[in-house]
Amino acid sequence: MLDWKQIIREHLEMHGLPPAECEDVVTELAAHLEETYAGACSRGQAPSAALEQSLQEVDNWRVLAKNIRHAKAQEDPMNRRTKTFWIPGLASLLSASLLMALLQWIGVRPRLLWIGDAYMTLYWPWLATLPVFGALGAYLSQRAGGDMRTRLAAAALPVLWLFLLSVPILPVELAHQGFSPLALVYFVVGMTNWVAIPGCALLLGALPFLFHSPLSAIPSTSHR
Repeated sequence: MLDWKQIIREHLEMHGLPPAECEDVVTELAAHLEETYAGACSRGQAPSAALEQSLQEVDNWRVLAKNIRHAKAQEDPMNRRTKTFWIPGLASLLSASLLMALLQWIGVRPRLLWIGDAYMTLYWPWLATLPVFGALGAYLSQRAGGDMRTRLAAAALPVLWLFLLSVPILPVELAHQGFSPLALVYFVVGMTNWVAIPGCALLLGALPFLFHSPLSAIPSTSHR
């Protein structure tokens, strides 16, 4: 059984096109070549001859690779950012937010950890599931062709959002506490509670998807 996708990837890679940049073309072209191959075999051609005829459907692999690179270069940056960051990041953010809302709705109470006069509010069931949401964001970004930094940002969007919400609290705390060092302590504890600890949990889930290209996990299969 011929792996048409892998055959096409290998031909395009020989002309300098990374697999991550051509998967949409690979899928469409593989279906066409497989149909051509099946038709040639049904007419009594030998498999090797049918394979050669099918590959000749592409007049010039170098030109095809060049055209794909050109199309990718002309791709709308906003559209690419949406696919590689916003959609994966919002999937991670909404999943984490919905779970927190659900835990609060069913009455799960946080564990309080006191640090002097300040305390952390630890929702252990929520923290335990954050690696799943970090993995979700990083995986969706990887699948869309996002680079390592984009995958990390997509996975970390829940804590990035919490950080942006928390930053305005510092001036309020300083004013309320009379600009005392205690306000800074409260702020640092809050950042640790809602940003640092959840961020580490999200990163743990994202790690398997940060260091490989979107197609790196696909083994190379030989074909006849």
